[in-house]
Amino acid sequence: MNFGPLVYIDDDEDDRMLFQEAIEELFPKLPLESYESGTSFLQRLSNDISNLPKLIFVDLNMPVVSGEECLKHIRKNTHFSQIPVVIYSTSSSREDHSKCLNLGANMFVTKSRSYEDLKKQLKEIVMTHLF
Repeated sequence: MNFGPLVYIDDDEDDRMLFQEAIEELFPKLPLESYESGTSFLQRLSNDISNLPKLIFVDLNMPVVSGEECLKHIRKNTHFSQIPVVIYSTSSSREDHSKCLNLGANMFVTKSRSYEDLKKQLKEIVMTHLF
């Protein structure tokens, strides 16, 4: 199976570490790129369109470039517009949920509080979008 990386963008280092650990446990052969800011991810995206992500998880509430801004940028560029984007946030606000889906997110998922629930969420999402 040949596919580009799964991408996770989150300013919280602990969340990035847990996400990476869960993905490595569930899908050891799946390449993962992790970014601490929307800015660093958007720079990567504009510098390397030869290896586009196959699935992007982005935290909603980040400083400087928010998850919403990342989503808008991804959806307005024809090279990236078909990449599935999952807003992965601590927010459970219906307003945030509706706004992100209207902007083109494929899913809006509230982060799990337990590691086992995180793994269940990620397995379901990745299986749905990649396999």
